[in-house]
Amino acid sequence: MRYGLISDIHGNLEALTVVIKELEKRNVDEVLCLGDIIGYGPDPEECVDLVKRYANVILAGNHDYAAMGILDISYFNPHARRAIEWTAGQISDETRKFLKERPLMMVYDDFTIVHATPAEPEKWNYILSLEDAADNFAHFHNQVCFIGHSHVPVIIAKDKRGKISVRKGQEIQLQDSEKYIINIGSVGQPRDLDPRAAFAIFDTETKHYELLRAAYDIQTTQQKILKKGLPYFLAERLAKGQ
Repeated sequence: MRYGLISDIHGNLEALTVVIKELEKRNVDEVLCLGDIIGYGPDPEECVDLVKRYANVILAGNHDYAAMGILDISYFNPHARRAIEWTAGQISDETRKFLKERPLMMVYDDFTIVHATPAEPEKWNYILSLEDAADNFAHFHNQVCFIGHSHVPVIIAKDKRGKISVRKGQEIQLQDSEKYIINIGSVGQPRDLDPRAAFAIFDTETKHYELLRAAYDIQTTQQKILKKGLPYFLAERLAKGQ
């Protein structure tokens, strides 16, 4: 099976539309969404509708929960809080119900998917270091766990001796002697200094993983953000990929 993996769309319809088209061209069998469909961006309802149409599995992210009022947003930065408050007023009751029913973590076709971390996914912690990764490898029991949340793609491997390291490059052939935590990056708000939308493809037969990028109409998304009264910073950062 060839899986298309997407995460952290954040209400960016232009980015999501381009990524969906790319996945269709690449003939993936299923699309899996790792959460945070909404928050930050100007088209929350439209993004949820599109993900519902194309994704076979959809997880919940912390911004999805926050917009429904079931997550404390006091720790969010001011721009994120403003966007969440605005988003909460835009989504329908049907969308609220749908997002509330999304799981936080799942084992799917012998790999794990989660928005934040396999250890206590409901706490929305981050994997930002090798130490963070070391704490999480014990909390999934198959070979690979795909995550989102930080918006920064990375491949972290643990070999049979227990050594943990970051693997350079955008793709990898999984080795039977290793376990992996792989962050698939962000569709709608990349933060690795590459403003193009990020998505990934994982082939379970060949055990090949590849991170891909797609250029989209950033200016249109920026104009929508400003027109809808969302913070200027949220528009500005899209062009910088940070």
